Amino acid sequence: MFPVAPQEAARLRALRDLAIVGTPPEPHFEAVCRTAAALFSVPISLVSLVEADEQWFKASCGLDFVRTSRAIAFCAHAILAEDVLVVEDATLDPRFAQNPLVTGPPHIRFYAGAPLTLGPGLQVGTLCLKDVVARRFSEAERRQLRDLAAIVVAQLRLHRAEREIAEREERYRLAALATKDAIWDWDLVSDAVTWSDAAETLFGRGSAEAALTGAQWMERIHPEDRDRARASIARVVDGTEDHYGGEYRFRRGDGSYAQVLDRGFVIRSESGTALRMVGALHDVTARRLSESALRASEERLRLALRAGRMVAWERDLRTGLATRSDNARELLGIGSGPISDLLDRVHPDDRAHVGDFSAYGGSLDAVEFRFRPPEAPEMWLCMRAEQAEPERIVGITFDITDRKRAEARLWRTANHDPLTELPNRALFQARFRTALAEAERRGTPVGLLLIDIDDFKDVNDTLGHDAGDAMLKEMGARLSALIRPADTVARLGGDEFAVVLAQPSGLAEAAGFAEHLVARLREPFRYRDRPLSSKVSIGLAGYPTHHRLPDELMKDADIALYRAKSAGRNRVAVYAPEMRALTERRVAIAGEMREALDQGRIIPFYQPKVCLATKRIVGFEALARWRHPTDGIRAPGYFGSAFEDPELARAIGACMIGHVAADMRGWLASGLDFGRVAVNVSSAEFHQPDLAETMLGVLAAAGVPATRLEIEVTETVFLGRGSDCVAAILGRFHESGVTVALDDFGTGYASLTHLKQFPVDHIKVDQSFVRGLEQDGDDAAIVAAVIGLGRSLQTQVTAEGVETQGQADRLRAMGCDFAQGYRYAKPMIGTRIPWLIRNWGRAPAPARAAAG
Repeated sequence: MFPVAPQEAARLRALRDLAIVGTPPEPHFEAVCRTAAALFSVPISLVSLVEADEQWFKASCGLDFVRTSRAIAFCAHAILAEDVLVVEDATLDPRFAQNPLVTGPPHIRFYAGAPLTLGPGLQVGTLCLKDVVARRFSEAERRQLRDLAAIVVAQLRLHRAEREIAEREERYRLAALATKDAIWDWDLVSDAVTWSDAAETLFGRGSAEAALTGAQWMERIHPEDRDRARASIARVVDGTEDHYGGEYRFRRGDGSYAQVLDRGFVIRSESGTALRMVGALHDVTARRLSESALRASEERLRLALRAGRMVAWERDLRTGLATRSDNARELLGIGSGPISDLLDRVHPDDRAHVGDFSAYGGSLDAVEFRFRPPEAPEMWLCMRAEQAEPERIVGITFDITDRKRAEARLWRTANHDPLTELPNRALFQARFRTALAEAERRGTPVGLLLIDIDDFKDVNDTLGHDAGDAMLKEMGARLSALIRPADTVARLGGDEFAVVLAQPSGLAEAAGFAEHLVARLREPFRYRDRPLSSKVSIGLAGYPTHHRLPDELMKDADIALYRAKSAGRNRVAVYAPEMRALTERRVAIAGEMREALDQGRIIPFYQPKVCLATKRIVGFEALARWRHPTDGIRAPGYFGSAFEDPELARAIGACMIGHVAADMRGWLASGLDFGRVAVNVSSAEFHQPDLAETMLGVLAAAGVPATRLEIEVTETVFLGRGSDCVAAILGRFHESGVTVALDDFGTGYASLTHLKQFPVDHIKVDQSFVRGLEQDGDDAAIVAAVIGLGRSLQTQVTAEGVETQGQADRLRAMGCDFAQGYRYAKPMIGTRIPWLIRNWGRAPAPARAAAG
C-alpha cells in the first residue's frame, strides 16, 4: 500500500483541474527532463504526475514506459513533503529495498524528487532523477532541482492557463454569434456581400456600402494580411477546413484600420458545391490596444500611477516596512515607512481588515477602506496585493472616492423617491422586512400605515401638477418630522405613502398615532401665496396581531385603507379579518362585471316617471341590470361595489348610453312618445373632459335628439376641486338640450349653493324620505321643504320610491311634479316599453307593476 497525503482529495482535484494527464508530449516539459538529466548526469529524468492509483509521466528521459502503479512509485513518497526527497541508496532504504523497480529493471539505486506544488498541500507530482548507482546529493544540487521543479510548475500553470484561454475563446466565439458584431453573408456565385447594420457602427458610415462584393471586401483588408485571409477562405471553400477564422486589419470608412476577428462557415448545395459563406466580424482593436498597454515601459507605468491616483507598494514581512511609489506622499500624505503609518489613518471599523490583508495579501483579491490623509478630507481607497515571495508582498492602492460617491448616488437614486427624497417602494419593503425580523427576534409589535391623499387628483386637475408635486413634498416633509428615528416613512408611488412604526406599545398606540397624522396632515400650507390643504385616509395593520408575513400585512393595511376611503375618507381604519372577505368579494364582483361587459350582459331596465297631475308617463329612468347566465337578472344592490372602480364605472356608463341610445332609436322608429330617458352618470365619468361630446356623439350616431336625454348625478359629483370641470361638462349638456337631474337629494353633502352654481333642471327626492311620508312627520317636512325649494327655484321635483296611492296623493297635494316607483311599474326590459306606453291607463297599476 502507498502513503496518502493529508489533503489527498484536494490534491487530486488540483491535478484534474490541470487536464494534463494523458495529453501528448510537449517540448517545454521534454526540455526540462533533458536539462535535468544532463545537469545532474543521471540516465533517467521524469516529470511525474501522481494520480489516485498510478503515476503518469508527462515527460521522460531514459524510460520507455509512461506510467506505473502508484504502489511502486518513489514519487508517491516525494509528494508527501514540500521539499526534495533524496534516496541515496534504495537497497538500504526499507521503503524501497524490495521495490520491483529496484530489484528488477531498471535497477534503481538513487532517487531525488522535487515536488510540483500548486498550493499548500497540493503536490500533484515531481520532477525526479533516477540512477542505477548509489550517489550523494548536495544542498546545491537540491536547490538546482527545486529551481527546475519551479519551471515545471510554471509550465503546468501555463498549460492550465492556455486551456482556460482556449475554453474562453470557444465560449466567446459562440457568444459572439448572438452579439451585434458585423454579420456578413457572401454569395459565392454572384460575389455579392450583404452586411448587418452593425457594420455601420463598427467600421464607420459608408463602409458597408463600399464592400458590396467579395472583391471589394478583400480590397479593404490590409495588404500585409490579404493573402493570408484569401488562403484561409479558400481552404474552407474547397472543404479542407470546416470553418473559417482569422484575424486581420480591416479598413474603416475614414481610412483607419480596425483589428478584426473574422469567423464564418460555408453553406453548400446537396452536391457539396459551396454556395454561400456566412459569418461575423468582431472588432478586437480595443483588446489589442489593451494588451499593448500592458507591455508599456516603467516610465509609462509611473505616469499611469500618477494619472490614476494609484500608489504601488511592497512590504517586507521581516521588517514590517513598506516601500511606496514616489506619488504616495502626494496622494496619501505618507511616504515609505512602517505599515502603521497607513493603519493609523484607516477608519477604525476597517483597520483590522486592512491590517490582515496587507500582512498576507491575496492574489486577485481586494480590500476597500476609508482613509484620512494628514491634511485632507476622508477618502476611499482600494488595495490589491499578492505575495510575491514568502517574505514579500507587492500591491497597489488606488483612490476610489469618486466611484464610491457615484455608487452612493446611484444607490440613493435607486432606493429613494426623487420628488420627496423619501425611501421608495423597494427600500421600504427591505426595511419593512428587517423591522419584522427584528420584531420577531425581540418579541415586539410593529405597526404598518398605508396613507393615501384624498382628492389628490383634483389638485392636479385644477391647480396643475406643480401644485400636486408641492403637496407630495409637503406631505413627505411632515411625515418625516412626525415619525421617530426608529420608524420608516416612504413614498410608494403616486399619492400613496407608508409608515412602519417600530416597537409601538400595541395596536392602540399605532391607531392613536395614525389619528394624530390625520389631524396634522390636514393643516393647510402655503402654495404660491395661497393656502392649500388636503386630507388623508390611513389603513393600519399590526404585527403580530393581524399577520406575520410582510406581503400579508401589506394586503391587510391596503384593505383597511380601502375601508377608510369608502367610509368617507379623512379617517383611520384598523384592519379586521372580516374586511378581507368583503374585499375579496368586491374584487370578485369587479372581475365578474368585467366579464359581463365583455359578454354584453349589462343591459338597461326602464322605470317610468309619471306626472302626478295628469297620471301620464313623461319619461323613464334607465337602470343597469346584470343578466347573469345562471342567476337571472341582478340589480345594482348586488354589483354596486363595481362602481367604486373608476375604470369599471366608466365602462359601465359607456355600455349603458350605447344600449339606451339604441332602444330610443327603436322607440322613435315605432312612433312612441316616451318623453326623456334619464341615465345615471357617476363621478368617475366626470373625470373625462370629453364626457359630454362622447355621449352626445353616441346619440347623434343613433339618430336620437339630445332633447330626449336626461342625465342624473348625485351630490358627490359636485364635491372636490374638480367642480369647475363638472360645471363645464354640465353646461355643455345643457346647451345641447340635455336636462340635468340631481339624484338622491338630501342624502349627501351638497349645499344649496350647488343648485345655483350648476345647471340643475330637476331634483329627485330620495326614496328614504318618501317611504316614511305618511307616518313620519320629519320625513314629510323634509319632502315638503324640497318641493318648496324646487318651486322657488323653478326646478321640477320627482319623488322616488312611491309604492302606495296614499304616498302619491300626499305628494300631489304638496305640489310635487312627478313620481316614480313600484306604485306605477317595476323596472322592465326595453322590449316591454312599447307595450307599457300603449296600454298605459288601460291596464291597472298592479298589472303594470307585474309587467316589469
